[in-house]
Amino acid sequence: MKITSPPVQVLERDTLLFKKLENVSNFEYLMPNNLAHFSIRGTHSFSFALKGMPEIFLEKKKSIPSIELIYGAPEDKLPFILSIQLNRINEVVTQIIYTFEGNFNPVISMMVKAPITKLLETMAEKTKSL
Repeated sequence: MKITSPPVQVLERDTLLFKKLENVSNFEYLMPNNLAHFSIRGTHSFSFALKGMPEIFLEKKKSIPSIELIYGAPEDKLPFILSIQLNRINEVVTQIIYTFEGNFNPVISMMVKAPITKLLETMAEKTKSL
């Protein structure tokens, strides 16, 4: 299953936006209003839960400065990644796209598709004012 947010243009230099997204504490601000739980697990990891959904753990797996950040599940029980693609438009505008990829059975995919789609849309939109 692959879900991608709509591309959003952010009035921020790619280098500064990348640093903000590399700081896991900033993800609490990017979460939707139905956030039930958020905690920082380490310098490069955090967990969160939305109301009615199980807790999700993410840790930084890969980064290419000013271009891409990849967060993923720390365990392989339920493998998925959240990638954040930054595309420099000009000196002060960066386009950002959030993508979720997971290998789930059809039942799980059906259950999580709508909440994850909404989550990615919200995160992209809130990145504008991060």
